[in-house]
Amino acid sequence: MVAKDYRYELLKGSKHIICPNCQKKTFKPYVDSETQEIVDAEKFGRCERINSCGYIAYPDIKGGDLKDWTPPPPQPYQEPIPDLIPREIIEATFNSFKQNVFFMWLVHLFGMDKAYELQTKYNIGTAKNGGTIFWQQDSDGNFRTGKVMYYQPNGKRDKDRKSWYVHKKLERERNKGKAEEERAEYTLVQVLFGEHLIRNDTPLALCESEKTAILMSIFQPEYTWIAAGGANMLNLYRLGRLPRLDFVSPDNGQFRLWENQTKIFNGRQMDVRVDQAVREGRLGEGADILDLYLIEGVKPNG
Repeated sequence: MVAKDYRYELLKGSKHIICPNCQKKTFKPYVDSETQEIVDAEKFGRCERINSCGYIAYPDIKGGDLKDWTPPPPQPYQEPIPDLIPREIIEATFNSFKQNVFFMWLVHLFGMDKAYELQTKYNIGTAKNGGTIFWQQDSDGNFRTGKVMYYQPNGKRDKDRKSWYVHKKLERERNKGKAEEERAEYTLVQVLFGEHLIRNDTPLALCESEKTAILMSIFQPEYTWIAAGGANMLNLYRLGRLPRLDFVSPDNGQFRLWENQTKIFNGRQMDVRVDQAVREGRLGEGADILDLYLIEGVKPNG
């Protein structure tokens, strides 16, 4: 791969600023690739909240500012070296499971032994105030980050509490008390949730949410289930790390997008059951394969 020769490109790294539309700190501004300066932080850029905000504005290049500009020669693309979460931080979260609302829901569904088996398999951690940490471990055994999410006792998301990433907290702690010029951003290079479980000889199934991957490993244990972590979280880097992909189960409304993004895998099967169930009125919009299994009362096979 080679670098793209565009005059304007989105700011690299994990830093975000306030979006001019939704006022959330999820905005990537455009920078001038020649000067490396932000073009206009209050106007030009893209909001990462693609579904709920979707703001995007490109710098105006109609004024002829490209006339005397020659793109620099392409440079070989190099994937940034990721920062990693220290293992002692991960291991410290493997306790207090009675305070972990999601874990206790697993106990309610499958019993204590199976809940601990799933916890060990997928590296489920406990955060403060009943939160659940879905640790993102790569195929080398390293931990890239952890997503903290909050659930209700019935297993549904607590939408009054925002999810967050452990690496952001670690970044803040590392930079505490440092001057602006001394601060360093955490270099995040994400992989698919469950990548550490992949084996070349085992069929691989992909879904959107971490919760769904964990439970589908019980309902359809013939597959190793991994998760993207979001509808728009698939890219060539994450998919390119997979030795195979056999079954793709998108959330409702994401079928065409995921069909296109996973077409690099010959012979992979696209799951149409969720969209079909929504069309038939058996599921609501935005549902996923786990919702379908739960309403149909399918018994676990694992």
